[in-house]
Amino acid sequence: ILVLTSTIFAYAEGQTRETNIVYFSTNRTSRTTAAATVDVSFSTFVDRYNVTIYLQKKVDNRWVSDVQNPDYVFSKSGTNDLDFYFSHIYTSLDANTIYRLKCVSTDYVGVNQYTATTFSNQF
Repeated sequence: ILVLTSTIFAYAEGQTRETNIVYFSTNRTSRTTAAATVDVSFSTFVDRYNVTIYLQKKVDNRWVSDVQNPDYVFSKSGTNDLDFYFSHIYTSLDANTIYRLKCVSTDYVGVNQYTATTFSNQF
């Protein structure tokens, strides 16, 4: 099942945020494997950014980071960019567990810092 999710941020006139849209694509390719992409688009060139992607699993009706999976967290920093793209194949998933991705994007323009937290649909 291929699931596409996007989050678009809307702001009041005069209010600026640099993380403009976060696009998720997740595909549970087998019971224990999933393909995922995350595309974070900034509304302008940012001076620097840090994006962290967490693999989360649902346990007792709450979401927790899947720390048993060796790929449960991925972090990347960059400078002077308009977007960030992440693509990964997750393996060793529990066949009877529901997962999602959590994306925390922090970017800086001048002295201003902006943070956005978004989530994919479950897979």
